[in-house]
Amino acid sequence: MKEAKFCFKRHSLRQGDKTQLCAILNITPDSFSDGGKWFGQDKALAHARELIAQGADMLDIGGESTRPGSTLLSAEEETARILPIIKGIRAFSDIPISVDTWKAKVAEAALEAGADMINDITGLLGDAQMAPLLAKSQAGLILMFNPAIARPDHASAKNFPHFGYGGNPFSPEELATMAEAPILEVCQAYFAKALDRALTAGMRPDQICLDPGIGFALTKRENLQLIQGMDLIHDLGYCIFLGVSRKRFIVNILSEAGANLDATTEEGFTNRDLASSHLTAIAASRGVEIVRVHSLAEHMLAREIGYAIFKPESQASSKLGIYK
Repeated sequence: MKEAKFCFKRHSLRQGDKTQLCAILNITPDSFSDGGKWFGQDKALAHARELIAQGADMLDIGGESTRPGSTLLSAEEETARILPIIKGIRAFSDIPISVDTWKAKVAEAALEAGADMINDITGLLGDAQMAPLLAKSQAGLILMFNPAIARPDHASAKNFPHFGYGGNPFSPEELATMAEAPILEVCQAYFAKALDRALTAGMRPDQICLDPGIGFALTKRENLQLIQGMDLIHDLGYCIFLGVSRKRFIVNILSEAGANLDATTEEGFTNRDLASSHLTAIAASRGVEIVRVHSLAEHMLAREIGYAIFKPESQASSKLGIYK
C-alpha cells in the first residue's frame, strides 16, 4: 500500500510522522467551547502567540461557528473576521495556518493572506468552487465527512445549520441509502463523492487529508465507531486529521461515569481537556497525523506517550534504575 502524504504549500507530512498538534483559534463570539474568548484582533493575536510559544505545530483559524443552533455568516463577514488575524500572525511567525471555512471566496482570500490549508467541514460538497480553487493552488485541504449533509433528516442533524449552496449534493436515492447504512459505510460513501469532486477538479491526492467528522450530527455510539474505524482513511491512502477536543460525546461518557465535567467549575473544565487528551494518546498510538486541540499542555504529554507506543523503535533502549 502506498504511504500517505499530505502537502500544504511549503510544508508536508508523511504517514508515520509524529502526530502534529493543531491548536484552535476561534475568532467567533459563539463557538461551542470558547466562543467570544478570543473575539477581537488584539485578543486573537495574543492568544496565537501563546499557542505558538506553548508548542503548537499549526493553527486552525475559524471565523464562523458551526455548532448546533448557530447562524452562518456571509462570506464577506467571515473574511473580515479572519484576514487581519492571518496577516497579523504572518508578521511574526511562519507556523502553518489552516483556515476553517467551507466557502471558496473566504478560502481564496485566506490563502492570499498567507494560510497554508483549508479545513472544509463540508468536504468540498458545500461550495462547488472550492475544489477548482484548491486545484490551482499548492494549498492543502482537510476534507471532512459531514454527517449533517449525508443524513439531513437524522435526529442528530436537526439542530445543525444548512451547510452549502445549491441544495444537497446527494441524490434522493443516495440519501435514502445512507439514512439506513452503518456509519462507517456512510463515511466511505461521502469520501468517495468528495474525493471524486477533488480529483476531477485537478487536485493532487497528496494535497488532501481526511477528517472523519467526529461530533457532527452523530450519536455517541457513532462517534466511537468512527474513531474505532478511522484506519479506513489510511487504507484509502490519505493522512488523518482528527478533531475530538471537548466534544459532547466525551462529556456524556464521563458524566455518566460520575466524573465532574461541569465547565463552570475549574475541575470540570480541566477534566474536559484531560479526557480529550486521552483520545490524543490513542490517536498518536495509531499513527494519526494531525489532532485538532483547544489546549496544549495535556495533549503534548499524551502525544508523546501515544507516539512511543506507535513507534517503540524510536525510543532509546535504556536500563531502568533501581528505586530505593
